[in-house]
Amino acid sequence: MDQIEDKRIAILDATLRLISKNGFHGTAMSKVAKEAGVSAGIIYHYFAGKDDLMDELYKYIKRKFGLMINESFDQTQPLKIQIRQMLGVMIRYYIQRPLESTFLEQYTRSPYYNSEIDLETSQYYMPLLKCFQQAQQEMIIKDFPEPVVTALTLDVATSLAQRHAAGFLNLTDELIEQVIDACWEAIRQ
Repeated sequence: MDQIEDKRIAILDATLRLISKNGFHGTAMSKVAKEAGVSAGIIYHYFAGKDDLMDELYKYIKRKFGLMINESFDQTQPLKIQIRQMLGVMIRYYIQRPLESTFLEQYTRSPYYNSEIDLETSQYYMPLLKCFQQAQQEMIIKDFPEPVVTALTLDVATSLAQRHAAGFLNLTDELIEQVIDACWEAIRQ
């Protein structure tokens, strides 16, 4: 990674940490600069303003998650196994990254949310989306609109990971498998 990309990522990571502590409104650009160890002016070299920074953080997290998902499941397996693998990967990913799961949830419920950005980031999830589409075509899973499938799978993973991180729930491997079973039952045909 070059120095420019290092600074950009340092700014994004600092923003994520600060939002987890202070929320969107309590995260001033000056605080981000201090947390990232850069000058306030350098932030504006990479991001047009706070709105742009929030949008770029969302894209950055979605891209990382998409790449990990695509590398983590075996597309040669039957669709049922692929979907179950993805559910397990999603839950474990967000357990290990509670700041990211919390940010994604906050962002999608905030004034920053822009559906065009979701369309832009959907490219990172093409194998996942194609898997669900093929499973619907083959009548393996219910013919729900994509947002319903997402709510019954990805949203469950992020929500449970947040509860785990907050100490309200202990997601053991056994419980994760039971959650995967429940998510599968919710979408299977």
